[in-house]
Amino acid sequence: MPSKPVELSAPERRQPPAWLVGTVILYFVVAAVGLGLLMLRIPRRPGEVPQEEFLEQSSNLLFLFTCGMMIACGTIGGALYDIRGLIKHSTHNDFDVLCTLSYLLRPIAGGLSSLIAFFLLLVGALGFSYSHDPVGGAGWTSFDGRLPYLAVGFLAGYSSQVFMLKLKEIADAAFSSAGRDNGNGHGPTPHVETAAEEARTRRSA
Repeated sequence: MPSKPVELSAPERRQPPAWLVGTVILYFVVAAVGLGLLMLRIPRRPGEVPQEEFLEQSSNLLFLFTCGMMIACGTIGGALYDIRGLIKHSTHNDFDVLCTLSYLLRPIAGGLSSLIAFFLLLVGALGFSYSHDPVGGAGWTSFDGRLPYLAVGFLAGYSSQVFMLKLKEIADAAFSSAGRDNGNGHGPTPHVETAAEEARTRRSA
């Protein structure tokens, strides 16, 4: 009896949805355009104004612009990591719809991670810091001094999950202690021996 030919089913299509790819690219484009606009519109010191006087007048505005740049760099890093992942899933045809939310949130997490990294760099909590001399124009107050911060912000956004683990280590080191404080500022609560414990101690003596 002749055997029936085996019908080969077409492989399951598990490509990233087009709307997700478009959303990730939109994240990237908006962040890149925002970074460019911030760099173009940031206050610059006129030649006749002394550096110290300019920083005294514009330090708050410079700080806000720098924070915006950090968020943009982190978002670009997170979106680039998303693009890398989408290319990999497209090549291997193994996209899982359960990953959709992580792709949507990673650029946002990257922007926030970059901003937090900037604050931590200012206080040297990441183990290294960049010098800041307002009079000399170093640090985040100048274009050249701002570039290292933006680079770290991009890396924090690209690897936001790793950065969050580092952030947890810093938080544990800063807020954990060997003994718990008793709430009145006098150190750990002393152990009060109960009657049962006292009776066991007497029996064992």
